[in-house]
Amino acid sequence: MFRHFATLVSPDTLFKAHPTELAWLLEETWRQRFDLQTKALGDPDRRSALSASLPPSTEGAPLSTVLSDILFFSADGTAFPRSFRWDHLIYAYMIENTRLYEVFKRVVHEFVHGEKLGVPDADSQAWLRNTEELFFKDGAPFFVTSLVSHIRSDLRANRRNPYQRMFGMELNHGMDDGKPQPYVRAEAANAEFVPTFEEFLREVWVGMTYVTASASSNPTDPAKIVTLASKLKNMLLSRRQDGNLSREEFSAVTAMAWFHLTLEYKNDGASAPIIASLRAQANGTEQRLFKVAERVGLPAHGLSKHFFDIADAISRILTQIESNDYDTSDKVRALFTPDTTLQASPESAMRTIITHWTAITGRDVKARKVAPN
Repeated sequence: MFRHFATLVSPDTLFKAHPTELAWLLEETWRQRFDLQTKALGDPDRRSALSASLPPSTEGAPLSTVLSDILFFSADGTAFPRSFRWDHLIYAYMIENTRLYEVFKRVVHEFVHGEKLGVPDADSQAWLRNTEELFFKDGAPFFVTSLVSHIRSDLRANRRNPYQRMFGMELNHGMDDGKPQPYVRAEAANAEFVPTFEEFLREVWVGMTYVTASASSNPTDPAKIVTLASKLKNMLLSRRQDGNLSREEFSAVTAMAWFHLTLEYKNDGASAPIIASLRAQANGTEQRLFKVAERVGLPAHGLSKHFFDIADAISRILTQIESNDYDTSDKVRALFTPDTTLQASPESAMRTIITHWTAITGRDVKARKVAPN
């Protein structure tokens, strides 16, 4: 959510805000989520029926005027509540694979325990306070993002469980000492997500390859793409039945977006204050992560650029699949037909996903499956 907020206010405003303001802002975002009653619970336009914390309105909420403006938009001089939809859980999964959460945990640890990394300036101290309060503590009681309890006591394990349930996938790293991260594995998990998604990518790539071919020589199979999209939709929504996993998703994407924003933020050539304090300025989000990781002695993932680059596109496409945007042969053509009228077309997003998924997994989804003899 924080990267979305940063399109409405300066990231500096977020970094310098009081942690209570940020926690409340997230709570109000949850309250103002898309909630179309005509949709089934779990749909992108109606993720959950759970209420936010009290009080039930923003009146008297501890928000500055600037931050309050995030929650509203103006039309004809009248302020209306803004509706929010957060990123898909796959966004958090991709970003967390860079290992940025563990890297920044080291950053906070070093700054609060000594001066090994130097002395943080005032703006960096504000960032450190917010980061520790929001993402390395149990959280404010009753708030929707507060998921730590006697039942689930580890923040990192709390995210691995939804990743496994939704995608049947593990993060590519364990704990800081190299040991596997223990977490509760669910019996009901989408073990077929990866092979189904890769087959979906292969079929879309065929469409891209032959988009200008004549009908007689074109092996594109829109009907099969529809079938695969439907299978993915049903798989994902099965885990979301009655709004299940929505809080977990909201908490995960919020945390990863905070650190992602910290790394990608550039303003007139200047990086986020904490990046400047760490002397980790560089060109490119992944290069700044590598420098921060080097400073704290915990390597980031070597393919971090691919994880950063795929995150938004794959989040958008999976959300569209869950919204049933590709349920006919005509609709799926948007996935492989270029459209220069759209700034972020489905075809452009699919090209991004195909390129970076291949690099991340080492499996070439552009290659056709060879039928066994």
